[in-house]
Amino acid sequence: MNLDKLKEMAVEELVELKKGIDTLISEKQKEQTKNLVEEFKVKAAKLGLTLEEIMGQDANKPRKTKGQKVAPKYRNPNDASQTWTGRGRKPLWVQDALKKGKKLEDLAI
Repeated sequence: MNLDKLKEMAVEELVELKKGIDTLISEKQKEQTKNLVEEFKVKAAKLGLTLEEIMGQDANKPRKTKGQKVAPKYRNPNDASQTWTGRGRKPLWVQDALKKGKKLEDLAI
């Protein structure tokens, strides 16, 4: 399409055209991805493997899920209800204890 023709179009027409183009791009990308996966599966089968084996994933092994609970490793000596797993940012009570000269091992459960 010639850019001069686009310049003559109204904003509403351009927005509609853009939506249509975005949808078409998305559909084509999905189709290409599907075709690529099928191509890889065929190549893997020729080698006597599955795509999961090539990618390092065991199909029979359940995947780890995000957000699994981790047991706490540290407890606030002044308030037993406050615990910390040792992951992420240090809670304020840990920071305060460290400033007062305590060691992380002193807070271990």
